[in-house]
Amino acid sequence: MLKKIRSSVSVIIMLSIITTGCSREELVDLTPDYNLDAVNNPSSMKQVEEVLGGAYAGFRNANYFGSGSGTGSGWAYMPDVLSDNLYETTATLGNSRAMADWLYQPNTAQVTNLYTAPYAVIANANIVLRDIDKFTTPNNQLLANRLKGQAYAIRAQAHFDLFRYFAVRFDRNSTTDLGVAYATQFIVTPNVKPARLPNKQVYDSLFSDLAKASVLLSNVDKPVNPDAGNVRPYIDLAAVYALQARIYLYAGMWSEAATAATNAINLRPLVNLDQAAFSGMYNQTSRGEIIWNVQFEATQAGPTFIAYFATNGRSYFRPALEVATGDGASGLIRTGDIRYNAFFTKETDGRLAITKFKGKNALSDAVANFPVFRTGELYLIRAEARAKNAQEALALSDLNTLRAARINGYVPVVGLTGNLLLEAIANERRRELVGEGHRFFDLKRTTRLIERGSTCGNPSVSPTGDCKLEPNNREWALPIPESVRNANENAQQNPDY
Repeated sequence: MLKKIRSSVSVIIMLSIITTGCSREELVDLTPDYNLDAVNNPSSMKQVEEVLGGAYAGFRNANYFGSGSGTGSGWAYMPDVLSDNLYETTATLGNSRAMADWLYQPNTAQVTNLYTAPYAVIANANIVLRDIDKFTTPNNQLLANRLKGQAYAIRAQAHFDLFRYFAVRFDRNSTTDLGVAYATQFIVTPNVKPARLPNKQVYDSLFSDLAKASVLLSNVDKPVNPDAGNVRPYIDLAAVYALQARIYLYAGMWSEAATAATNAINLRPLVNLDQAAFSGMYNQTSRGEIIWNVQFEATQAGPTFIAYFATNGRSYFRPALEVATGDGASGLIRTGDIRYNAFFTKETDGRLAITKFKGKNALSDAVANFPVFRTGELYLIRAEARAKNAQEALALSDLNTLRAARINGYVPVVGLTGNLLLEAIANERRRELVGEGHRFFDLKRTTRLIERGSTCGNPSVSPTGDCKLEPNNREWALPIPESVRNANENAQQNPDY
């Protein structure tokens, strides 16, 4: 009998804990190998490792990197739905209408799901960190390093993902702007009611966890991911560097972001004008430049269902015409760019569907892995950090290097500086990372303005009702869910909700 457990964040979170085992190197198995007794009384290092597998399973939640029918995909497609990269079609089920139209409230179900899914992952990571030292000996210290390092990195990843949605601003040094509650312990009591931490403390906690992860994962018993194969389903040292680079970028720590990005790039080279290798990252026929992917297998709802129902070719959301068009002659991504064929499919009516996660190999069953980190993003992080740090020539070099690896016959740009350089980098992020969970957050951390394109306001094309989100609108930060505030009066609400 599974026990009902309350966490230090809210009742909902621990009821959604996923406790899953993992028995194969390239497959994060969904079948539980044990029950929740391991939460209270782990019996071995193996059982602790199974709890770590539960944390990875949590990333597959339909509201994290997975999806349901017309909903979910919180850190995959949802940031594109919320922004100007995708538009809602007349074929939509309307399941994500409140999100697409920025009509969310504290009692909106998807907001609650976005809040609870990462905390379930965090809970499993904290169980690992609570128990692993009980079974660590001089003989298995390197194994313990491998598991413990992943747990620290997972905890940081999930907290940062929460921070991106629920923090109002991303100012690294603010002691007044509220971030999220940072859970560092697994506590089974309803009496602990943590307050949201200010931004500075959230960042300090993130950097502390990742510093520990990088030390531990530098000294392990075996590679975290298999040496061969087409996937990297676990967080290794390269993924820690990539996460550090991403967080440093949000924090405006330019030198640190460039250094961390370089560390990741040195471990995972860029795919260079190789369509098979690039497309293979999305259908598991090549590792390409994957740094870390969330692994989905049969019966596990991958990231695509919110945008594209692969089994019948139905598009709930399509790429904005400003991103790409059916003839490939306009928009940011055009024919001749290897991203065009990897990301989109032209349908019989001439319109594009976003099909990058439609299935593995040649299948269209919606079982596809999600690449949380790829090398392309690291080039763009480094380019932006260098541009902001008075290293514009190096920034332009990074931008040209990435474009040359994607666009056939690309002629390098010269002399691009200042705001024009930053705009070019922002546009390249939009090209490179469409459908991979970045656009809404990129706008939030920079311009804080969304102006949807030509399809918006045309009811024959899209039912989306609101075409602009102004910089000071409350909807840039999601509300703290009503159910969480009912359980914890210290969970302060975001302004104007």
